[in-house]
Amino acid sequence: MSKSSLCTAATLVLTISARRRAPAPADSMPTQPATASLSGSGQHYAMELEIPIGTDAKDITLSWALPAAAYVDRDEVETRAGWPACVRAAQFTGASDVEAPEYDAAAHSVGLRWTLDACDALSLSIPVHLRAPTPDASLLLGGRRRIPLDDFVLRVDGRAYGRPADAAPLA
Repeated sequence: MSKSSLCTAATLVLTISARRRAPAPADSMPTQPATASLSGSGQHYAMELEIPIGTDAKDITLSWALPAAAYVDRDEVETRAGWPACVRAAQFTGASDVEAPEYDAAAHSVGLRWTLDACDALSLSIPVHLRAPTPDASLLLGGRRRIPLDDFVLRVDGRAYGRPADAAPLA
């Protein structure tokens, strides 16, 4: 199975890490694994997260290492009206240069944090965009390489759901 690509939508199952600081009450523990999938086309995609969480969960964090060819727009994350009702606030950290072409950008990391109030399960659609590509003269019409977006860590109240390397890869 190949690494993830913006060319293909796929599903990834994340498992809960075995290491925990303190056991949580049984009714607040997720009963199913979280899932992540990629949707979209052209220059506009979204990582779709389905996260079963307990009602006592206070925050979700996502640390995402992005290649130079992709970016998340800070304004879209922090001012989005479409987050679920139980999301009280969304915060973004990291680089968000929406104008830079791929050849003028570097690989970078972003952090996203959602503050919650009484969610049993959470569905998040995180917009991610492709930069104008660096043309490859050796390929027809400049070509387009596969762009991996599966280097992220998802946490619920600090409890890791794991990295894609530890679970099924995106196809």
